[in-house]
Amino acid sequence: EACAQTAPTPTKPPHTVLDGIYSAAQAQRGASVFATSCASCHKADLTGFSGPPLKGAIFLDRWREFPARVLFDEMRLTMPKDAQAPLPEAAYLDLFSFLLRENEIPPGRTDLKFADLEGSLLVGKDGPQPLPNASPAGVVGCLHLEVGTGWFIVSGAEPHRVVDAFDLTDKDIQDASTVPLGKGLFRLQNVTDLGLPLDTLDGRKVEARGILVRQQNGDRINVTALKAVGPACEP
Repeated sequence: EACAQTAPTPTKPPHTVLDGIYSAAQAQRGASVFATSCASCHKADLTGFSGPPLKGAIFLDRWREFPARVLFDEMRLTMPKDAQAPLPEAAYLDLFSFLLRENEIPPGRTDLKFADLEGSLLVGKDGPQPLPNASPAGVVGCLHLEVGTGWFIVSGAEPHRVVDAFDLTDKDIQDASTVPLGKGLFRLQNVTDLGLPLDTLDGRKVEARGILVRQQNGDRINVTALKAVGPACEP
């Protein structure tokens, strides 16, 4: 049977980059680093040339709703592409601050520090938003077989960004076990291709990972991983 919706557990609003995690002076230093090390690929106005754009909707839709650390690590490990050696960590923090400023994220009073990145959600100027189409995502809810139609997540929570859409770590499973059920309904596309014993998971709390497909007739997940994260849902 489908899972009944449970009363949501009150949660604290996420700490985000809108909480003033960098300083205006730091962003200005980042502007100088960008002009020297990044503008040749991304253009002086950040709209992209041989490198992708670093501001605007296309940029934010790729990276928002991730911890800020995810984008920072991508910058630190891959940029600048033509450099003989990476920049100092302080330069990357200044660059990150500059990108926040250019994407209309307001500054605070203190410089951004490396330790601030993991606990801050990267969002746009309007705050946390539902994930866009084609995002790598995870959905926590109750697995349900609709006979003659297929497998679904019912009572699903809001989809969340994932770095690895092909597996769940023990920590991922523990985190998912605490996620309250929601009101979402998601068709699970290609889930039978995983070779899992779905019949034994029917009715249990699970997390499905894959590519989120937003459609007018109902959202779906093109599934690449699925694991149980809790006991049977209430009938």
